[in-house]
Amino acid sequence: MKADAKYTTAIHICLYLHFRGEAILSSKEIGESVDTNPVVIRRIATALRTAGIMESVAGKQGGFHLIKSVEKISLWEIYLAVSDRELFNKPKVNPECPVSRNLSKLVDVHFNAAELAMRPVLEKQTIGDLYTKLKHILDSENQFGDIIL
Repeated sequence: MKADAKYTTAIHICLYLHFRGEAILSSKEIGESVDTNPVVIRRIATALRTAGIMESVAGKQGGFHLIKSVEKISLWEIYLAVSDRELFNKPKVNPECPVSRNLSKLVDVHFNAAELAMRPVLEKQTIGDLYTKLKHILDSENQFGDIIL
């Protein structure tokens, strides 16, 4: 089963926008950074815009930029912005099977608890924190000043 990539792509978008500074970046450029189609970027950007994390500028020179400080953008906030389904899929129900027709009753409370257990961890981490870690990684690779974008 393949995990939904929207969440990590949304984190990438926010981090990349901050990495590039004050520039307004097109979905094409962001898509190249993520290695995905600009349409995917625009869909995720819509969710981030609705959450008040970023803004879009229309027109030929338009694109996206962050409107919220990276120190205030938590990973939990991004998760809530782009999550359009539950973390754990609901079990398929076969009404003829006693296990199948009752499985949701057995696991839902645990699935909900597991998802909520992520909250304190993700609330503590911000895009600013990730950016600081990224700078340290790039500095240690001695590439920070040599990156060509």
